[in-house]
Amino acid sequence: MDTRNEKHDDGSWMITEPHFVSEGEQARRELMSHRSGAITNAFDELNGIINKSALTRDYFQKSQAWFSQRLHNSHVCRSDVSFKPEEARRLAGAFRDIARRLSGLAGEIEEVADID
Repeated sequence: MDTRNEKHDDGSWMITEPHFVSEGEQARRELMSHRSGAITNAFDELNGIINKSALTRDYFQKSQAWFSQRLHNSHVCRSDVSFKPEEARRLAGAFRDIARRLSGLAGEIEEVADID
């Protein structure tokens, strides 16, 4: 259970209604509290929508195996591998680039939606 706090004009805080957090929401919060969890969550949410092989090739110039090892925190050559901070930032940038491209394409479709 979470509680929601409300700040009064005098600077004091008051606990308001209790907010019950589902097990799924709690698990997501824990997952989102660190880099590898946030990346895993993103790909769980986008499963079947984002082609990981193409994303890896186009934005990282690496193999899908390289990407998969990091996504799943694999043990490679006697060490665990995961996304480094700069790789996570590159992935976030790739998502933003894809979002911009999709938004532009959606706008183009909307512009001609009523034209036969």
